Amino acid sequence: MKPSRTKSCRLPLSVALGALALVLPACENVGFAPSPDRFDLWSDAAAGVRDAGLAEVCTDYWEEELRRDPFRATYLGDPRYNANIPLTAERTRQARLDALGELRYRTLAVDAGLLDDADLLTRELLLQELDNRIAVLELGMDAWTVDPLEGPHIQILNLTAVQPIATRGERGELVRRWGKFDSYLRQAGNNLAYGRSRGQVAPASAVRKTVAQLDDILAVEPMDSPLVTIATGGGRWTPLPPGESVAEIAHAEYGDARRQLELRKINKHLLDGARLAIGTRVLLPAADDPLSPDERGEFLYSVLTTVEDHVYPALEAYRDLLRDQILPVARGDERPGLASLPGGAAAYRTLIRNHTSLPYDECDPQAIHDFGLEEVARIRGEIATLGERVFGTRDVAQIQERLRHSAELHFTTRDEVERKAVNALAAARAKVPAYFGTLPLASCEVVRVAPHEEKNTTIAYYREPSADGSRPGRYYINTYAPETRPRYEAEVLAYHEAIPGHHLQIAIAQELENLPLFRRHGGTTAFVEGWALYTERLSDEMGLYSGDTDRLGVLSFDAWRACRLVVDTGMHAFGWSRERAIDYLFENTLLAHNNVENEIDRTIAWPGQALAYKIGQRELLALRDQARETLGERFSYPDFHDLVLGNGAVTLASLRGITQRWLGR
Repeated sequence: MKPSRTKSCRLPLSVALGALALVLPACENVGFAPSPDRFDLWSDAAAGVRDAGLAEVCTDYWEEELRRDPFRATYLGDPRYNANIPLTAERTRQARLDALGELRYRTLAVDAGLLDDADLLTRELLLQELDNRIAVLELGMDAWTVDPLEGPHIQILNLTAVQPIATRGERGELVRRWGKFDSYLRQAGNNLAYGRSRGQVAPASAVRKTVAQLDDILAVEPMDSPLVTIATGGGRWTPLPPGESVAEIAHAEYGDARRQLELRKINKHLLDGARLAIGTRVLLPAADDPLSPDERGEFLYSVLTTVEDHVYPALEAYRDLLRDQILPVARGDERPGLASLPGGAAAYRTLIRNHTSLPYDECDPQAIHDFGLEEVARIRGEIATLGERVFGTRDVAQIQERLRHSAELHFTTRDEVERKAVNALAAARAKVPAYFGTLPLASCEVVRVAPHEEKNTTIAYYREPSADGSRPGRYYINTYAPETRPRYEAEVLAYHEAIPGHHLQIAIAQELENLPLFRRHGGTTAFVEGWALYTERLSDEMGLYSGDTDRLGVLSFDAWRACRLVVDTGMHAFGWSRERAIDYLFENTLLAHNNVENEIDRTIAWPGQALAYKIGQRELLALRDQARETLGERFSYPDFHDLVLGNGAVTLASLRGITQRWLGR
């Protein structure tokens, strides 16, 4: 959740011009974004902030983030950047650091002694977020990160699910953005080449997977790519072999050869004699196509030629660079972690702090590793106890064997995987009112992971609703190779990713109208993922699991997250090999082997992120225990959950303070 924030920074003119000179030569986003007032957007960017100076910084930070990440702006429903791409070139990084540094200076200049408790919390959270942004940006990770889960090739394809195309202007923005994808991919390649020149390279496993993904993407004809399908309006392609005429297709499809005129308007690529000579295809429009033939033809031709002439060649060039220049020098599978990078130890601590919000002196890989080992041992004991009840044995290896290799405990079709997810969410919706006082207005729907990413991505993920309310939250379920998808993990997966997990927490945060937007639409990984992991066991308390085999799925998932503490630190701090990490995760969870490999490759690609789950869950469980102890019979789930979710995804230290004040400690 897997997978962006302008206003004047009030810099001296000479500094501002210097920053502009850094940005514009690499900039594919020519011109300045219109004021958000024009679109009635983000008027509440500083909602709930009483201090004028702090309110101004909150607004400017939000705008800076959206401008920096126009893809995120599109996901949120902000139309101002729909034609833009992120600027990731190495030479733009310092300008970004300067902008963040100036925002940090302005935040520090706000006198904390004059703020009320609410503004103090906002100031504290803004400072930590700025510190984290700066620290991570200084690492220059674009120079040595190849990501098969959320790399640039995946990002541009995923945009097709949210890019607006309802109006002529929006369709023009899509064409302009698609035309910049070659620059976006070129920037990514240039960054990796820069890292290679400095001895900073990506892990081989990530490069191999990404090359394979790009091979698969390029094997799809452009006409069948999601990048072009978005422009077809639901129509379907039909072959036009060499020597055949559009009139014949019109007669065969509609019984009227005169409709060839309409088809020619829609299919402007038929004017290309070279295409006709080797054979091509004709788009037959959908019956409910909202566009006229001329409009559809203009849009389709612009998108098709952009993808053919610019995007596919750029994807091919990116693939070739990874295969020919990066893979030969990539970090080997025997040492895939940051431990093998120059400066890797310090970078890892920075990433631990970024994802967990722990104080820097608590970002100790050894202590986290040891916590993971303790949790794995504890959960293995729970698996043995429950396994004895289900299978009549306490031997974890035998329990694993039964669960992994029993055909009846696995799905057989993609439809079954999706249907189970839908049913699990329906059950959760019926139960949550008894455990939560505040529920989100935004709904959540189940969506299949797209073919271009399903083979190498995680088993599921969640995407937040658009801020403008036009798109619900989406629980993306991976239906690839359904025979490898365990039935006993399906319920816990749905509850983690959607309700009462990610969707409930994130959608509620988005709807907190008394908080500034950076808090409503962002936050600490340990809070977000810790909450989702917390709800996996909460769901059992809510009576959501169908039986003990589903509860074994809960234990498998909990063991999985505990193993993350071990394998993440193992690879990135202690030099573990990829194979050792895979073996450890396979031996200590109930996950299928294909999921184990994808999980380890995710851990390699996203150092430190996997630590956030158990660390966040530990804090939430400890705070709930404190609340129960203090309140006794007055404790209620709705009150506690409303408290936890009522301030957005705060840092763990801030959550602790909020809870202590609530309990009067």
